[in-house]
Parts: sequence; structure tokens; C-alpha cells
Amino acid sequence: MHARSRTRLTALSVTLLAGGLLTATPAEALSGGTVVPTGTHPFLARIATPTKSCSGALIDPSWILTSASCLTATGSGVPDEAATVVTGDVNLSTGAGFTAKVTKVVRRTDRDVVLAKLENPATGVQPIALGTTAPQAGDTLQVAGFGRTATEWVPARPRVAPFTVSSVNGATVAVSSADGTAACKGDAGGPAFRVSGGTAQLVALNSTSWQHGCLDVTETRSGGTETRVDDLGGWIRENTVPTPVSCPAGATIWTARADGTLWRYVHLGPGDGAVSWSQPSAAIGWGWDGRTLAGKGGTVWDIHRNHGSGDPYASGALKRWTYSTSSGWSGGNQVGNGWDRYLTDAYKNRITVDEKNHIFMIDDQGQLKSYLWDDATGWWVNGAGDVLDTGWSRFDSITAAGDGVLYARKPSGELFRFKYDFTASTWTQKDKPVGAGWQMFNEIFSPGGDILYGRGSTGTSPFDGQTGPVLRWYRYSDNTDTWAPSGPDHMGVAIGTGWNTEIHVTAAPDSCRLSG
Repeated sequence: MHARSRTRLTALSVTLLAGGLLTATPAEALSGGTVVPTGTHPFLARIATPTKSCSGALIDPSWILTSASCLTATGSGVPDEAATVVTGDVNLSTGAGFTAKVTKVVRRTDRDVVLAKLENPATGVQPIALGTTAPQAGDTLQVAGFGRTATEWVPARPRVAPFTVSSVNGATVAVSSADGTAACKGDAGGPAFRVSGGTAQLVALNSTSWQHGCLDVTETRSGGTETRVDDLGGWIRENTVPTPVSCPAGATIWTARADGTLWRYVHLGPGDGAVSWSQPSAAIGWGWDGRTLAGKGGTVWDIHRNHGSGDPYASGALKRWTYSTSSGWSGGNQVGNGWDRYLTDAYKNRITVDEKNHIFMIDDQGQLKSYLWDDATGWWVNGAGDVLDTGWSRFDSITAAGDGVLYARKPSGELFRFKYDFTASTWTQKDKPVGAGWQMFNEIFSPGGDILYGRGSTGTSPFDGQTGPVLRWYRYSDNTDTWAPSGPDHMGVAIGTGWNTEIHVTAAPDSCRLSG
């Protein structure tokens, strides 16, 4: 045994002994069973932190399912201590197996289960399928893990043994072995699975055990408890699969050009970044040389720029228009004034509109304010606006991309995600870092559903392969902390050519919504 391993194991053994062994304790390998043959059960995973080691099951190339006693998280979901996962054909004596760090932990609040996200997907390792039927009394389950055995503190290979289900009690399963084999320290979170048609199906995880027969344990009682996971398919999908997005009519995109004309495009592939467009044949508006902002339900806000002595509206007047594909324009009345700050280069990207028609803005004091238009009364809910937060002068761009969802960019290009719950008047997410390099865009806008468009960068045209200004598409999934696959330059998907001569481009923020 290497000196480094001996030091770590000694610390663990002290901690475990201090916990006592006279009652059922967390099952942190098996005191019996057999060594898992190489090439079988590659989904078995070993998890190690500076203070403990345990087991788990790879259920997706990027996700491990394990015990909550194994991994805990900070408020942001980051593991509270560094954790490393090894999965595949693991052999601790040779270093074999796929290794990755844990970047996120999602706790199941009603049972001893957590999901752990890997920094890099375990490519080439076959995950285990999730069982969909509950274990029954009398069933035989295979239980596996990397923990202590009857003779080894840290086995190089995992072990597996058959257990019989004694009873099923809600979210837990009592198991026992005819020969007294038990789960040991290091097995917490290890899989309990049935084999059907030659395929392993995960139904539970190691939770507690009397640890009968485990090295350095004198307990005579045997048996243990497994935590069910066969009924967690929906919860697992919610947290590991990007939430579906629905864009039933495509994304309406308005472009205000340098000559003041307004054009209406429809991106027909906003959900997946397909290069598919409905192109306008003519402009549908003139005099749009101020700050254009699309809202819900065909609303288009105009922060007006005065055109001279014949123009009755001052620069900074806010006008509200509504556009219908069947009847054209209506409205155009002034509904506010003093918004001229957002006609300047410094503030033009510090204003945005979400799918509920909340107008978010960063004011000259660095406050983030929100204004909401009430369609029923035809006026503002609060004409003075509501202050949601302070300290937002650090951002030079904000983009609403859902109900209360904001993406905020620093001048250095770092991008952060926020979400405000207007019902509870509180932030449910703040300052979540989601990317870097976004300073290459002079404007970022969204049709909702965590989809972002960026214009102002150079790339390869999706139409003729020439290099020039392009419009780029991105989609972020908050539940999985992932971006949709990018194009060949790994900088989003180029979905259009040009888009660099417009004054402003804005998308109707209710075009797309998360549907999961």
C-alpha cells in the first residue's frame, strides 16, 4: 500500500470508528460476494473526497447517482468538498478507469439520494438503465460497491453479491443475504440492480447496513437498507436532460436599420438553431431610429429619438405600439418620458423586456429596475418602477430570456444568469456564471426559452461559406448547466449572414417558452 493511501485510510477509519457500529450506519464493499469481472458492470463508480470514499452508479455519461451521505452541496449546488469520480473498468492498483471531477450536486429532499454532475462526460462507458418497476419481497437484487471487504480496507476492484428483498417500505427496501454478506464502509450509494434479459436495471442505492463481516467490525446482526430510485425517473430527467423548449410560430425578430426602417423576420428554427427563415419583402415601419424593444403579444416599444421641429415627441419619449400580422399596426401613443439614457452607447444594451412584458433597466445609480405594463388598465402597474437590486453598474448588457430570467454581461465578456420570482419578490438565482467571451457581440437578444442570439461577430456564412459578419444562436439549459452543441468554431451556431448594419435587433420575448 502506498504511503499516501495509508494516510487517507487511517483518517477515514478514525472517523468511522467514532461514529459507532452498534446501530445501522451508512454503508460506506461488501463483506462477501465476488470481485466484479473486468468488462462487466462498467457503470459502477467510486467517489472520493478528502474525508471519505463511497460508491455510485453512472446513469448518463455526465451524471452519477449516489447517496446523500456521500456528497453534499453548497447553496449554489457546488459540492462542499472536492470530489472525484472514477467509473468504467476501474482498477485502483493500475489507475484504470475514467476519471472526472464533480461540478454539481442535486439533492433529493425526501430520501438518501443525490445526483452528481461530472466535469467531463464519461465517453465510452455504458451507463446503467433505470428500472421502472418497484422491487418486491422475495426478489433477488445484485448489490455492488467499492467499499471495505472482510479482508481489505480498499479493494482495487468493486465487488458484487446477491441480496434478497425482505420488504419494501415506501422509499426504502430491506435486504438480506443468506450467507450474512453485508454492505461495508465505502459502499454508500452503490447500486442495487436486477438483471433482466442480460441487462442491468438500477432500482435502489446502498443506504444503511449492520456491516456484518466487514473488516474491523464485530457486529453479529446482518442485513441492510436500500433507497429506492426506480420511481425517480421524472426527477432525474428534470435535472439531467435539457428542458424542452416550445416555439410554436418561430421567433419574431425585428430589425431597425440605419435609415429608420423597421423589418420583421421570423426565425423558423429557434428551438434547435436550424438555418430556416421567413424573409420580409418590404419594410413595415419608418422612423424607428431610436431604441426598439419587442414585447409580448405583438408589443413593440419605441424609445423615441426626436426627428426635428416637426416631431411632437421629444427624445426619450416611450411609445407603445402593437403589431398584428392580420391588421397591421395600432397604438403608438406616448406612455412615458425621460428614457433618453437608453439612446446612448453606454446604456443602449442595459434595457430588455421579458415574456411577461416586464421592462428591465439598469439606471444611472446602478439599480436594476422593473416596469410592468397592465393590459387591463392600459397603464403601468407602478409608474415609478420597482427596484429589484443594486450594484448592476458592473454589467454593460442585460438580456431577458424567459419569465424573470436575465443574462447579464460584464465588459470583460463574462456572462451570468439570474432569475427573479415576481410572485415571491425574490431572486431564485443570482450571479450564476454561464460563459465567457461574450464581449464579441455588440448586441445580445432573445426570443425566450433561454435562447440567445448574438450579432456583431465574424464567422462563416451558413449560406455560401464566406467569412463575414454572422448572427449566432445559442441555447442554455439551466437544469443541466449546458449549452446546446455549437458550430464548427465552437462559438454558437451561425444562422444568418450580415446583421451588422442595423441600429438594433430585438426578438419577441414570448416566441419561445420552456415546456418541461
